[in-house]
Amino acid sequence: MKKYLISISLVVCALLSAWAEEMPANYYDAINGTQDSILKGTLKTIIRNHTAIPYGDDTWEVFYYSDRNEEGYCMDMYCDDWKKFGAPGSAVSGCNIEHSFAKSWWGGAKNDAYKDCYHLNPSNSTANSARSNYPLGVPVKEFKDQSTTGSLKVGKRHHEGLNVDHYVFEPKDEYKGDFARAYFYMATCYGKDKNGNYDATVCSAYQGWRLDNPDVGSKFAMQNDNYLEFQPWEQEVLITWHRQDPVSVKEINRADAVSNYQHNRNPFIDYPYLAEYIWGERAGEEVELANLVASFDDDFVPGESNGWREGGTPPAPKPKYGVTWTVNGEELSVDSVIENKKIPALPDKPVSCSAESSEFIGWAPNAISGTQDEAPAVLYTKPADIPAITEDISLYAVFARKTTVEGSEPATYTFDADHQTGWTNTGTSKSGYWLLSQGNELTSPEVNLAGLSSITVTIRTFGGTGNNTLNVSANDETIATITTNKGTTLTDFTWTNDKTLTGKSPITFSTNYSSGNGVGISSAIINATGISVTYDRYITSCQTATEIINTSVDEQAAKKILIGGQMYILVGEQLFTITGQKVR
Repeated sequence: MKKYLISISLVVCALLSAWAEEMPANYYDAINGTQDSILKGTLKTIIRNHTAIPYGDDTWEVFYYSDRNEEGYCMDMYCDDWKKFGAPGSAVSGCNIEHSFAKSWWGGAKNDAYKDCYHLNPSNSTANSARSNYPLGVPVKEFKDQSTTGSLKVGKRHHEGLNVDHYVFEPKDEYKGDFARAYFYMATCYGKDKNGNYDATVCSAYQGWRLDNPDVGSKFAMQNDNYLEFQPWEQEVLITWHRQDPVSVKEINRADAVSNYQHNRNPFIDYPYLAEYIWGERAGEEVELANLVASFDDDFVPGESNGWREGGTPPAPKPKYGVTWTVNGEELSVDSVIENKKIPALPDKPVSCSAESSEFIGWAPNAISGTQDEAPAVLYTKPADIPAITEDISLYAVFARKTTVEGSEPATYTFDADHQTGWTNTGTSKSGYWLLSQGNELTSPEVNLAGLSSITVTIRTFGGTGNNTLNVSANDETIATITTNKGTTLTDFTWTNDKTLTGKSPITFSTNYSSGNGVGISSAIINATGISVTYDRYITSCQTATEIINTSVDEQAAKKILIGGQMYILVGEQLFTITGQKVR
């Protein structure tokens, strides 16, 4: 196999010039005037014609030129613990060949997609294992220990369409666009062609695997009835990351090195703006290639969101989700709506605000005229750039004050390995234990959370060599995290409630550990005092100390949105910057 090698140490200008000279003439010309599925299918025809590199030592040889920095270190996008390369073609110790577009999504068949270096990356083996086959996304709860995930964030998000929580992995900010463009490439290279025909070597295996194994990670990222088409939430994540993390010098270098082996290109690195015509704001419009800035053009600036060539006239942007805003006479289109989530950490208690016999909950702008059992989404964050069109508003401190105490009968809820009346258990029986591995849960009857006193569990580490973690949650939020001792010894752990909890909810026990490892539960006892506490919720201005009694806010009505790349928060018909400044 003929190989063309590009040194990773080439300066940017020389690198881009070299690629411009070597790029096949008229490589992308066929996409001119195409749109939607025809555009994507035409790109497939162009890039699917490539050399499949044998998987293994040959892959490591590609990595030697595509993922090695000037000091000889492997540029690992999964972990900050970088390892050194040896000779070309030799695996890096402690690293795996990782399929960013998980190979299990198409049944692990060792076809061309399995070998494609545009989505293969060298990865620290521990971080690789923690990532599993989860799709890209932003986790909001049940995070895995980052000491085992490298620079990745691994945790769960809620899938609205399927109404389930599932794991996702979030890379560091400087690699988010890299991963998004690898996903765009895979969905294009191995999806349908311009005539609607799919790649039988990949898609048929993918579809059959999905139908036979509906719970694999691809279920959450890809649509089951469309070959290699993203689910809406995943598409939104990818196009957002593609915009926020533009093509870098590192990514250009890597694409050039891979191209010299595979003899094809990633069009979303060469022409970043093409993604907008398939998954973004230009969907449905015809491509005018001459107007687009390419990463091999002299006027391309790596790390900036290059799109239209100077002098070109882009079409007017389309409003997304049918939403437009007029701010001080300027009409703005909403780029995307981001799933609302609570900010996990509240700021410090305000020095200038106080309330007798009250508990400080958090901050809110005056447009949110109240609170609920837990603090609303906190809008008081580290300052960011504020658009000139904003105006300042006051921040208000949110307090809760105890008003009544109601008595009721105490309750004790007991679980043991042989008696489970009223409990729901999806674990596996293990001779006196119930093993909870990843995805399995033990759930108690409904408990009055206001009266919750303590929870005692008898547990052990089951499988593996390290400590396992038991998560205890109520109302879909973790209230306690218990780390077991490694080994096989039964240990009692008692958690004494130190939180202000209200309402009723079952108590759920779960673990992040995968099949074959986990936490063995022998017994669990939940004690409730029966005390029910009622609070008045109110907001106090730090400037005027005005109280607003018994008002409320629907947190789910608050949405985060992007307008021109700037994050805003939409509450009803009020629009705020992330720091709480009112825009409209």
